[in-house]
Amino acid sequence: MRLPLKEFQIESLEALKQYARSVRDYKLTGSRVPERDAFEETTAGRSYYQTPKFAGVPYVCLRLPTGGGKTLLAAHAVGVVGRHLLETDQPACLWITPSTTIRDQTLRALKNPSHPYRVALEEALGPAVEVSTIEEVLLSPRLVKASAPLVVVTTIQSYRVQDDKGRELAAARRIYRDNGYMQAALADLPTWVRDELSADASGLVDLSLANALRLRRPIVIMDEAHNARTPTSFDSLARFGPSFVLELTATPEHAHDPQHPSSPTFASNVLHAVSALELKNEGMIKLPVDLESRGDWLEVLAATHQRREELEVVADRAHHDSGLPFYRPIALIQAQPNSKTKETHTVEVVKEALVEKLGVPEEYVRICTGKIDELGDENLMATNCQVRYVITVDKLREGWDCPLAYVLGSIGNTATATAVEQLIGRILRMPNATPTRVPALDRSYAFVLSDSVAETAGQLRDQMVRTCGFDERSATEAFRVVAQGQRRIGFGSIPLAKAPDPEVMPSTLAAKVSYDQAKQELVLNDLPSAGEVRLLREAVASESDKQAVDAFWESERPVGVAAKPLTEYAKPLQVPRLTVLQGERRTLLEPIELDQFEWDLDTCNPVLTETEFASELRVGSAATIDVEPAENADDGGLVTRMAGDVRLRQLELIGEGEDWTDVEIARWLDRELHRGDSLQGLPHSQSQPWLAKIVDGLIDARGLQRGMVVRRRHELAKVLRVKVADHGRQQIRKATDQLFQTMPEAVLTSDEHAVWIEEQEFKPARLDDSAVRFNKHAFDQIGEMNDEERLCAQHIDAHDNVERWIRNPEREPQGGFWLPKSPGKFFPDFIVELKDGRIVIVEYKMGKMSNDPEELHKKSVGVLWAARSEGRCGFAWVVAKNWTSLLDSLQAN
Repeated sequence: MRLPLKEFQIESLEALKQYARSVRDYKLTGSRVPERDAFEETTAGRSYYQTPKFAGVPYVCLRLPTGGGKTLLAAHAVGVVGRHLLETDQPACLWITPSTTIRDQTLRALKNPSHPYRVALEEALGPAVEVSTIEEVLLSPRLVKASAPLVVVTTIQSYRVQDDKGRELAAARRIYRDNGYMQAALADLPTWVRDELSADASGLVDLSLANALRLRRPIVIMDEAHNARTPTSFDSLARFGPSFVLELTATPEHAHDPQHPSSPTFASNVLHAVSALELKNEGMIKLPVDLESRGDWLEVLAATHQRREELEVVADRAHHDSGLPFYRPIALIQAQPNSKTKETHTVEVVKEALVEKLGVPEEYVRICTGKIDELGDENLMATNCQVRYVITVDKLREGWDCPLAYVLGSIGNTATATAVEQLIGRILRMPNATPTRVPALDRSYAFVLSDSVAETAGQLRDQMVRTCGFDERSATEAFRVVAQGQRRIGFGSIPLAKAPDPEVMPSTLAAKVSYDQAKQELVLNDLPSAGEVRLLREAVASESDKQAVDAFWESERPVGVAAKPLTEYAKPLQVPRLTVLQGERRTLLEPIELDQFEWDLDTCNPVLTETEFASELRVGSAATIDVEPAENADDGGLVTRMAGDVRLRQLELIGEGEDWTDVEIARWLDRELHRGDSLQGLPHSQSQPWLAKIVDGLIDARGLQRGMVVRRRHELAKVLRVKVADHGRQQIRKATDQLFQTMPEAVLTSDEHAVWIEEQEFKPARLDDSAVRFNKHAFDQIGEMNDEERLCAQHIDAHDNVERWIRNPEREPQGGFWLPKSPGKFFPDFIVELKDGRIVIVEYKMGKMSNDPEELHKKSVGVLWAARSEGRCGFAWVVAKNWTSLLDSLQAN
């Protein structure tokens, strides 16, 4: 089963892809520190921290909070690095997990043909990818030969040479010592390759697994790497000669003090960070957590039981009424440990209370502690599973995951780090990673034994930052302290002394509510939007009723939206959108409509010039790999002049033969062109003949050796993808021009489908944390910017003709405005409202990016949006601090 990636996961992989490509480009142009230069370029200037023993090796981190899908991302990442840095279909990967439990769990998933993690691996590497353990590789030398992609899943402990006290570990004897099984894998190597392998005192290469893997230059995936950032760990890992190290963690290291005499620290190079609010916006986690306190342990237990029962009723109703997938909410209960000196409420006591005092059937309850595991391998997601309560003490079994867990009842010490990481984290995951749009089922609940719920909330927020990878803003938003008895389950209700004025209340809201005269409350039957709640406040008369609406808003305010009274939000910003005339009505111009054109590759020139694809490949500043007539046909005409860094080409040099045919090359290129969705609709009946002409032109017309074309096929595929995409955009422009000529009125920038950007629905994933203060930003919250974007914003803010502006979020769920492109959506950087009412969208580009075909496509869409607005809109394309072009676009007419 293929699991679609969320937007934040796509962005994380895109950042990784850009970095890998940039490292490669810097290597090929002779950069002395390509991993640093590429990092600074990809992150818009952030500092790169050199990791000991890894000079020349990219060592970066993707930060994802608990619940962010790190393993799925890692499975995709192997192919991304293999393709865009190493340019190979057959990479080796050393996948390092924090424990044997997680290792075994990961292995089962990666070996299961139907599991999404395995599907993700095969999507990039093909079905031949081998997944194994260290033990399996030790006994099977064929696995380390460069004839197939390989993923070796292991633990941090297994590859360390010695512990932190210098004592040799047992694993070292297996991985770093001679092993006869490895002889075939290390035979017949060129001298320059043998020189990079570990050897004994006489110069004989060690026949070790470490050397065999070093030969493959493995990509290293570090799952939760915070325990592996010590000099000992770095030294051990470097023995495998990695080509790339990628950490995936919720808690990267921020301190950098490599010279500390006793405890040196090495900061993680965070390439891309995801906030918990992004996970919430995309339905990955259940936030906020409603936090309530009780003064007695039985009251905590009773409240936990009642909330779980209420949730099951809501889930069952939603399942039958609106087709929501079957949910059986589960409550986690944290009991107290056994004590020899005092009476405690142990797991046995809690179970007895559930069964005897609250009437819970015994088959609904499981105990899961270090000594007792009544859950075992029971599938909690199965519809016939009876489990509704899981009782533990301080943690659940490592790797335990159940998105149906909704309620935490804690009668132990809730504010400990372990409790937060192991228990609060367990109730955050959203079932099916999809919001239900039933408010009660899109949040989670915690009942604690505490005299001060506010103090407990503060402690929990701090621990969420330290142990679950939440940024401070997300942690602050994570918990909503609820007064006892205030929470109403379902869509909720609002106590109102009088029904709202139907003349003031919008019809959309009227359809979602009903007034119960007897109970004097407004019952909600569907989820009101933030704008509807604001209008509801205007529809009630008394001050007490307005306060009731305000209280409802504070409870239900979307996570990430600025916290303030409804009356203090700024007026909405209206932005016209591109529309198209279809028949007699005008509809929104969607991205898919730009993709609906007829491909015609017959008109795309199948000849590649030397500029497009050079015959000579440069490696580093003083080494080239060239094609010359060769007496020995077996080497494919490959002549290597070694004077620089050739590690980048090592896989191709030793890993592939000369047995490809022209047809196989064309078919491989065809698969690469159709990977992803960037060339939607391109028929194979057009692409395959065109690619056959490309291959024929390179080999027959230009005289390139077939073996060299095979080795450089990834580079060739990248060139061809750009060429075909450019041709497709020309087809789009041609079709659009034809549409304008025949129906000039067809495409119009219109208010008919305008987007209303409202502050009470505006929730950027990350906020700008600079010291710069802006006077004209329309809303309180300003989204993250890099240094040059911030300079652009300062020029906008200082312009006399600007009324107000916003930093446009990068995704629709955050309140962002978009224009259609092919494929996907274009979210401009800034939206500016001028004093005369005109709207200007501003897109800022650093110089290097401005001529990228994808970026130029955005420019053409922005120009179209402004041109079809009848003078009501403008578009500014600002490149490399060219403030004149920006200021001109903001001038009064």
